[in-house]
Amino acid sequence: MNKKILMFAIILSLIIFIAGCNKDKGETRIIKTQETTEIEANKQTEKKAVSNANKLNPRDYERFNGDGAVQMSIIFANPLGQGKKGYLTFVAALDNHSYNLDDFDLSKYVTLVDDKGNSPKGKAKWEAYSGGGHHVINYLLFPDGGFITPETKYIKLIIKDFIDVPVREFVWEKEFLGIKE
Repeated sequence: MNKKILMFAIILSLIIFIAGCNKDKGETRIIKTQETTEIEANKQTEKKAVSNANKLNPRDYERFNGDGAVQMSIIFANPLGQGKKGYLTFVAALDNHSYNLDDFDLSKYVTLVDDKGNSPKGKAKWEAYSGGGHHVINYLLFPDGGFITPETKYIKLIIKDFIDVPVREFVWEKEFLGIKE
């Protein structure tokens, strides 16, 4: 029995001795691992931030107005690469339970202006895309002759006297205009 205790004490002493000799190296390794992990985590966060800044989400370009009987959701499609060639393209979703929207041409009620009060040259178009009756998703198109420039601070889509609301305004600030500087 004494041999077992002696053997146990020797093994325990060796383990403690080995652990003591490697103590500094182990802590250094742990610290380096934590530092490395933190640095790698920061790099990944930075990569994600850059990646997310480059990814365009349609919801970021959507503006909503729920005034009156007709709810409107409008997306500026050009910065998303979804614009029709030669046009500033807005995708307009109109939803209600009171009016037949097939009877209305939204282009007759709209104006597009920039921060200086300028408007695109030419008439707007209201082009059917999907739905009908009480729920439509259509294109609202403005001729694009270089209307948006690097100096443009924002654009504003103004809808006047459409059905039961005197004025609705939808604004896209510079960061949502797709300007490449």
